[in-house]
Amino acid sequence: MDTKSQKTNIIINEILFWKQNKMLPDHYCDYLLALYNQGEDMENMDRKKSKRLPAVLFSSALFMSLIPFSLFVIYFTELSFVLQTAILTGFVVLLIFAAIYYSKKEIISPVIYITTAIIVLIYSVNFSDAIFQGDKLITYIILFCNCFLWSLAGLYFKMLYFTIAGAAGILILIISIVI
Repeated sequence: MDTKSQKTNIIINEILFWKQNKMLPDHYCDYLLALYNQGEDMENMDRKKSKRLPAVLFSSALFMSLIPFSLFVIYFTELSFVLQTAILTGFVVLLIFAAIYYSKKEIISPVIYITTAIIVLIYSVNFSDAIFQGDKLITYIILFCNCFLWSLAGLYFKMLYFTIAGAAGILILIISIVI
C-alpha cells in the first residue's frame, strides 16, 4: 500500500472512531468521510470490498496451489530435468507477472511473494541436486543463499514475514549442520 493510501485509511478510521464515540457531530463526520472517500459513502465501499473477497480468496488459493504442483512435478513424475525446469520457470514467471499486476491493485501480494520464494527454493534445491549429484555442502550453500536473500528482501522491502523466515531458515540450517 502506498503512503498516501495508508494515510487516507488512517484518517478515515480516525473519523469513524470520532463518529462512533460522538466526539464530533454526525454531520461533520459524514462530511469528512465523504471528503476523504471522494464522495462515496462507507456502505458502497464495504460492498465493494465484500464483492472482491471471493476473487481474492480464489486467486490466493490458485497461487498457493502452485507449490504442491511444483513438488508433484519434481518428485512424482518421470519428466526430464529440462522439462521440469521449464515448468517451474513458467510458474515463477507467472507469479512475477501476477505480482506486478496485483501490486498495483494492492491485493494478495504477500501470497504471491511467499509462493514465488518457496518455488524458487524448491527449484534451486532440485537444480543443485541434479547438477552436483546431491552434494550436501552445495545444498547447504544454496539453502543458506535462499534464506539470506529472504532476509535481505524482508529488510529492504520492509516485509517482516520474509525477514523472520530467512532468519529462522538460517538458524534451522545451522542447527541441522551442527547436529
